[in-house]
Amino acid sequence: MLLKVQYQGRKIYIKLDDVSHSGLLEQAKEKFSIHNQTGLYIVDETGTEVDEEIFCDLVGEKSEIIWTIVDCCHSGNGSLLQSSCTSPSPSSDTHTVSLKRRHTGDSVMSPRMDDHSSQAKELVQSLLQTKPGGEKILREYSETQEITDKVRRKLVNIVVAAMIEKYGSAPPMDARTRYALGIVTMFPCLKDPYSEKGYEHFFDAESNEGYIAWKLKNMQRELSSGSRRSSSSRDPSSNRGPEFERDVTTEHQLEGDQCREAISLLKHSTDEEQIHMKMKQTFQHRQKIVHDPEKSCTVLKVFPRFLDTKGLVLQDFQLLFGEEISTKLLEKWGTLKPKIIKESKNLTKTPVLNSLIRSAEENQDEDDDLPAWDSEMAALLLLVCLLPPPPSGKKRVVKIKVQEAMKHVVRFHKSCRSLQEITGSDEMRHPYILAVGMARNNIHDFYIVVDGQLIPCKAKSSLSAFDELFKAHYVLGISYDQALHNMYTFVQTTIYNVDVGLCHESPRVKELRAKILN
Repeated sequence: MLLKVQYQGRKIYIKLDDVSHSGLLEQAKEKFSIHNQTGLYIVDETGTEVDEEIFCDLVGEKSEIIWTIVDCCHSGNGSLLQSSCTSPSPSSDTHTVSLKRRHTGDSVMSPRMDDHSSQAKELVQSLLQTKPGGEKILREYSETQEITDKVRRKLVNIVVAAMIEKYGSAPPMDARTRYALGIVTMFPCLKDPYSEKGYEHFFDAESNEGYIAWKLKNMQRELSSGSRRSSSSRDPSSNRGPEFERDVTTEHQLEGDQCREAISLLKHSTDEEQIHMKMKQTFQHRQKIVHDPEKSCTVLKVFPRFLDTKGLVLQDFQLLFGEEISTKLLEKWGTLKPKIIKESKNLTKTPVLNSLIRSAEENQDEDDDLPAWDSEMAALLLLVCLLPPPPSGKKRVVKIKVQEAMKHVVRFHKSCRSLQEITGSDEMRHPYILAVGMARNNIHDFYIVVDGQLIPCKAKSSLSAFDELFKAHYVLGISYDQALHNMYTFVQTTIYNVDVGLCHESPRVKELRAKILN
């Protein structure tokens, strides 16, 4: 009988006339040139050890699987580590991968790598070389220098299964950290350049969050309670976002009677230049209203010029953060857009996703049944697909689908219809774009809808309209829509570089940043 067998990444066929556990091990020692005194054991495709008593039965049931031979000299780790008792065969696939990396100058082989990172990398590498499915991950990375979401999930599953096998259901924090470090050292494309250590999206010891922590909690059937504990123990300062009150110093600010006179003048003035000047002079007073829980909902009544004067949202945001941050989206988008499209192609295909990708690439099919947005808006909506609505942690909050979440970003309004249909009828608190035109890919006016009121955009393009939409959250002090929290947080930190390292980001946000920036 022919059996497929692998040892330290090398695969061969072994022929057994009389199938037995001991016979396979004897043949393996001979074929792989393993020292005769080396103790070995066999694991199946799930990494489960197979003893002599049931081996023959399993061979009949699993005739097509690859049996893995593991050195007993690492029995303390089960089959987690590649054996150091013998040298890997020069003909092995993983040996070839290592040689390729040395020639290409891959950072994982850098001689300057510190010992801690090097040891963590070797731990993950040896694990993948011995666990079923691990070799495929190494081979795919060698060929593409990328790790897809599907492969990343398999990688985390292998790592978590290995930790549980060695440590039980509650692996120590240092072990979780070591594997997380090993993953981003082994696969630099997964390292988050904006976080302190680069691997927190796999495991963050401070918050006990990340893909490894999530998988452990899933396997322990304690995901919901664990998430609540993590959330409640998080530093309140990590909730930085649109509602966070910031210290701003702006020159020539009016106070007292002068401020009240300016506000009165603003309600009746039609001089656009004067409106911009008085709005600038009352900026700090407006910020106090925005961050006062009892008065925040009145800001559009106190300053109604937001509703008929374009550019006021842009002006307030620039006063809040400065010109350099204000221009980030428009400056970076040309580089980010193709990377977003590329990452979107790795997602599970749906009609909506396919239509957005075609629109973003300006390759829309005329026979497409789905109405197409222009290229910029389609690419922005792909971010919602890449960072979909998070699972609800509250019973009263219902998770919505990605297609519904997109309506929380932009809605189309045909120009032949009255805008009165929107005003007063939509009480959605969170801002969204109302795109007015003859078709979704032919828009001539943009508005930000807040509390059923329309703020006209200065923008003449979808990208500029989204820029104003994002900034409106900060200017009006309105929190992100729960369904779009991951997407907006990515835009906040990765694109505008606001509160980098100071606000809480989900592992999915950090992972996408790592993929796009590396």
